Amino acid sequence: GFPAMKSQDFTDPKWQASVKDKELFEVIKNGKKGSHMPAFGDKLKDDEIKLVVAHIRLLGSKKE
Repeated sequence: GFPAMKSQDFTDPKWQASVKDKELFEVIKNGKKGSHMPAFGDKLKDDEIKLVVAHIRLLGSKKE
């Protein structure tokens, strides 16, 4: 993550445990109001968004 942009560190185990896959899916699809996160629902199909969620989960498994 980038603190200056208030973006999340996807490798943080506490954050990984606190967010459900459905929440990640919704933010990727619809964006996050009040942040720099745009919606990707018009660019990615639902199956592709699920793959992005799976990739984010892999990032959390890299940190010990």
